[in-house]
Amino acid sequence: MDHIKRVLSKAKAGDMEECGEKTFISGVDTRYGKQLAISNNEKERLVDSLTSRERETFLILLGGYSLKEAAKQIGVNYSTANTHQTAIYKKLHVHSRAELIINYKDICGENKNRL
Repeated sequence: MDHIKRVLSKAKAGDMEECGEKTFISGVDTRYGKQLAISNNEKERLVDSLTSRERETFLILLGGYSLKEAAKQIGVNYSTANTHQTAIYKKLHVHSRAELIINYKDICGENKNRL
């Protein structure tokens, strides 16, 4: 029980802290999801952790396309695109497309050529 209290207090104390194997990122709840409380440099580092296919899927999803359209554009099955989407959400610490857009639209706009 004490371990759980320490983990929760660490998660509340900092923007991003390592607690065992998982990383906790605090944020502010908005109408459409959580806005992460991390810097643009940290967001760029998280985006850099994506594989090339995940990065392609990430950019298509940020463009407002559905997952079915994304799968068609990159030439993979829907289930494969869904797997990419799940990995993207996990690596970028978001839980929905709305959260993805809220948190990463500015990164995409600034560095679209680099991605």
